Amino acid sequence: MPFQEPDLPAVERAVIDLLVEQEVAALATLSQDGYPSASAMHIAADRFTVYVNTFIHHRKYAEMLADPRVSYVASHLPSGGFSDRRQIRSVQVRGRAALVTEPAELARAVEVSREQFPWLRDTGMYNHVTVPSEQPRQVFFRIDQVEAVWADHRVHPLWRVILTFTADGRQVARMRPYPKPVAAALRA
Repeated sequence: MPFQEPDLPAVERAVIDLLVEQEVAALATLSQDGYPSASAMHIAADRFTVYVNTFIHHRKYAEMLADPRVSYVASHLPSGGFSDRRQIRSVQVRGRAALVTEPAELARAVEVSREQFPWLRDTGMYNHVTVPSEQPRQVFFRIDQVEAVWADHRVHPLWRVILTFTADGRQVARMRPYPKPVAAALRA
């Protein structure tokens, strides 16, 4: 049975919704020896702008400063497991981490985090976040998307597209089909 593929505005909305709904993503940074290091991280999204918070004594802080190339995956995995597989969706992002140094953007990162996660309002978790020039203990990084794979099983099982972003990572510039798997391409 043929299915209706969503257009770019529908995909953009679905990705933004997922980024706002999901509190935790897996973030991969690169170590000095070139190996990826993965961490479960709280993320806060302002449309496609994703913020992560970390302490300056953590490994990922030094790794993102040394090499800003990162990737993350945020997923909706339904509680029904295999029987709810038609609800699975995820975004796998390749991007660049930028240390937030401007006070206005830092305030926005804290604001977005508190809007997205009501439990933060009742904590002092971000009360001591300062710009890096003020001897911080914890900081925010902004992840500027370069390219992403959007997978949405609500459209069709295993349906995927590739999204390319504008230079600042804040808008989708292009959506294109996900390539056929290598094995299928070899059989064709």
